[in-house]
Amino acid sequence: MKSKVYKLDGKLFRYNFGRCTVEYVAKAGKDELKDEAEWMQKYGEPLFGIDHDGYMVIDSIGLSRENWENREARDSYLYGWAQDLDAETSALAADFVK
Repeated sequence: MKSKVYKLDGKLFRYNFGRCTVEYVAKAGKDELKDEAEWMQKYGEPLFGIDHDGYMVIDSIGLSRENWENREARDSYLYGWAQDLDAETSALAADFVK
């Protein structure tokens, strides 16, 4: 079972209660949905792993359920992770430009 999508700092997250992980997710667009269907037909397995709600998991990280259910702890944790994700994106973009 997964939580509803939670938006923080311009990013979408949800909690996977079975795995005790936070998932950084994105809503699949038309192109991803089309590519997923074609890939499934051709190879019999998912390309992006788009779920029935139309989301795909970009990354995940562990977090206890207790911390997820505590909004202050959750927001602090997710804000720190969002900062790390932004820093990683900036570093990758800078490396690409070089």
